[in-house]
Amino acid sequence: MPATAGKPQPKSQLVTVQRETDLSLLYRVLRTVIKPLRPRLVKPGKPQPAGSPRLADYPKHKNGCKIVERCHESTDVWLYDFVPETSSSFVRKQGPGPLHNVYYFAGGGFQSPPSGQHWSFVGKIASSLAGTHRFTIVSYPLAPNSPASESLPVLRRLLARLISESATAGKKVVLMGDSAGANVALSLGFWWATHLSKTIDAYSRKTSFGLGPIETGKPLDLEADMTKLRSILESIVVISPAADLRNSNSQMAAVDQHDPLLGAEYTGSVAEAWTASPPGELDTGINADDPHVSPALNSDVNYRAMVLQKIHVYGIYGTHDVLAPDTDVLREKCEKHGVRGSWMIWEGQMHCFPLAGIYGMEEGVKGMGWLIRIMREETKIEHNHINGDKPLTQLRPRLSSRGRRITE
Repeated sequence: MPATAGKPQPKSQLVTVQRETDLSLLYRVLRTVIKPLRPRLVKPGKPQPAGSPRLADYPKHKNGCKIVERCHESTDVWLYDFVPETSSSFVRKQGPGPLHNVYYFAGGGFQSPPSGQHWSFVGKIASSLAGTHRFTIVSYPLAPNSPASESLPVLRRLLARLISESATAGKKVVLMGDSAGANVALSLGFWWATHLSKTIDAYSRKTSFGLGPIETGKPLDLEADMTKLRSILESIVVISPAADLRNSNSQMAAVDQHDPLLGAEYTGSVAEAWTASPPGELDTGINADDPHVSPALNSDVNYRAMVLQKIHVYGIYGTHDVLAPDTDVLREKCEKHGVRGSWMIWEGQMHCFPLAGIYGMEEGVKGMGWLIRIMREETKIEHNHINGDKPLTQLRPRLSSRGRRITE
């Protein structure tokens, strides 16, 4: 798809791509300084305990937001809500209050909790969108003690609960993340889209169906309940995602020469940590070929499920990032299958450059502004409301075989 530098494509198209090419002097100096240090700047710290880590040193305030810690009682996952302080000047009254619950998964090689940079970055975006979005950082279980085989089932139960709670409150859900956290956000989004589509399909066939007690605590067997959940997960917003953990894209070697931050050797070790078995356990059967950990590898059926459930994908990344070639593949597949969204691609930029916006780097500030604008515009997109949805019998996606019990 052709793209115009600095300008998004017409909104009528399913996927818009905005390309940027300007590189500031500050960034040119920065990449020269940090490249000899790669990947020490992003190397994971000490291993976290199994399960969701409770973050003892989280900041209590950021950018006019009070950060409130809570433990989600049904999954024991620690959540950190950015609650606007009523005395802050940035709080603007826009209707009934935040209509979107944004759950942010911080990068860190699947092994580190959110850094100070993450708290500041989320705080800035949360303050800018305080009238329409409420942000929450998710402290998800981390490798090596809680690799993907342990972490993802917990996060799926959490997501199902959060979506149900948001549906009851009349709100939408957005999954957002950077790097490894973007991988988690994409993995959960594809899982939900496929899972709910299979549930709807089974209902339409009058077979065994329901999300089941493992996700919701009770069978979800009423048409009204399932209709309520449709379109609640509105979008996935990703920054420099780890889209394919196989680390085998033929274009990575050429990009590796220019990447000032990560490098292919590092991304390979990160993938191995996330797909490894928990300490002391036998092989779990999860490897980098599994689309549950390599979202770009999802089948055509799963991409179509994203379309059916009206889940949009928005992304931003730089081309001097070894993860960029696989992100290109993800973006092209979204376009091919009709997954709506917008992308910003910055030629010559490093991994997760929008986070550098908190330090005043010009490209980072512009990238952060793009994310804010995209999320603000998303709130204006008209979706079907519950009363306007078609009966489930008219929405059969034909994603499961007749009589198959829905257990995934």
